[in-house]
Amino acid sequence: MIGLLKEIYHLDSKVVEEVEVNLLQEGDIKGNLSDSGRVNVKVLTTDMKKMEYNWFVKVMPSHQGNNQLVAKFNVFKNEVEFYTKIAPKLKTFLSKSGDCNINLNIPEMLYSNQQGDKAIIVLEDLVSQGFNQERDENGARYLSKEKAILAVETVANIHAASYALQLKDKVDLARDHPSLEESGLLWTQEEMTLRLNEMKETYCNLLEQSNQPDSGSLLARFRNAFSSSSMLREMCRNRCLDQQAVKCLQQGDFHFNNLMFRQTGETLEVRLVDWQLTYTGRVGGDISYLLMSSLDPEVREMSEHEIRDRYNSQFYKLMGLLDCQMMDQLEEDCETDLKLGFFFSCGNVMTQEKGALNNEKRKVSFTYQLCKEAANKLLI
Repeated sequence: MIGLLKEIYHLDSKVVEEVEVNLLQEGDIKGNLSDSGRVNVKVLTTDMKKMEYNWFVKVMPSHQGNNQLVAKFNVFKNEVEFYTKIAPKLKTFLSKSGDCNINLNIPEMLYSNQQGDKAIIVLEDLVSQGFNQERDENGARYLSKEKAILAVETVANIHAASYALQLKDKVDLARDHPSLEESGLLWTQEEMTLRLNEMKETYCNLLEQSNQPDSGSLLARFRNAFSSSSMLREMCRNRCLDQQAVKCLQQGDFHFNNLMFRQTGETLEVRLVDWQLTYTGRVGGDISYLLMSSLDPEVREMSEHEIRDRYNSQFYKLMGLLDCQMMDQLEEDCETDLKLGFFFSCGNVMTQEKGALNNEKRKVSFTYQLCKEAANKLLI
C-alpha cells in the first residue's frame, strides 16, 4: 500500500505515519472479467495531516482458467493500453482542434501493473463521487430516454474523434495498438464461438417455455437467422474488417452495466466504464448493442429513432468541428449491426444479477419480447 501511495500521489514512506484501508460495499460497478472492489484509503502523515482517497481496484482473477475471455485474451493489457495510450492520444488530438471542448467522460486510471499472470488496475471510484447506474422501479437496469441519449452522444464523441484522428493524422489504431484488433476478432475464435452457441441454446430453451401462440414460429426464425457457428464467426469478423464501413474505436460492451450517471441539480453527467473489450470496427457496433440490450421495449418503440438521430447528429457535429468530411452512412452501418447487437443482447438472459431477469418467468418474458421485436425489425 505504501508503494501505491508513493506511485500515485508521490507520498514518500518517510512522511506516512499511518495508513487505514477499508473495503467498501461494491456499489454499482462490478468487473465481470476481473475481481474488483471499492477501497477507501485514509492516510495520516508525520506532521498530522489527514488525507483520504477512494479507489476502484481491479485485479486479474485467480480463477481465470474458468473464464474463457480472460484465459484467451489479456483484457487487462487491452484496458491499460486504452487508458495509457489510446485515450491520451484522442485527448491530445481534440485539444489541438481549438474549439472542440469535448470531454471523453471516462474514469481516470491512477495506476496499473502487470507481471506474468498477475495484474492490477486502480481507477478513481465513481460511486464515492455520486455516480450510479440507472434502475427502474422494478430494479431493472433499463435506461430512460434521457440517459440513453446522453450515453449515445458521449460515445459518439469517442467514435468521431477516433475516426477523425485516423483520417487527419493518417494512422490506423488497430495497427498501432494490436490488442484492439485482437479484441475485435476474439469472438471469431473457435473457443469463443462455443460460448456464442451456449448463449444461443440458452435463449432457445427459454423461448421454448413461452406460452405465446407465435413462440414456435419465432424460435424457428431465430434458429434460422443464426443457424451455424460459421455464420456467427463471419458476423463477428465483418464488424471488424468491413472495408466499406466507417471504422472507429468501439467500447465493445456498451450497455447499462458500463454506464454510470450523476444528477447534480439540473445537470446530468455520465461516465463510460470498463474498456477491457474495446476494439476498432464498424461504427454501429456500440449503439446497436445499447439499443437492443438496455432499453425497456416501450421506450425502444417510442424513442429508438430519436436516440439514433441524436447519436448521428453528435457524430457529424464533431466531425464538422474537426474539419473532416465523410459519407452520410452512419444510419446504414447501424442497421447492419442491429442483427449482431440483438444476438449479443440474447446473452443477457444468462445473467445471475438481481433485477428484471432474476427469475425464470421474467427471463422467459424478456426472451419472448426481444425475439418478437427482432422479428418486427426483420432481424430474424
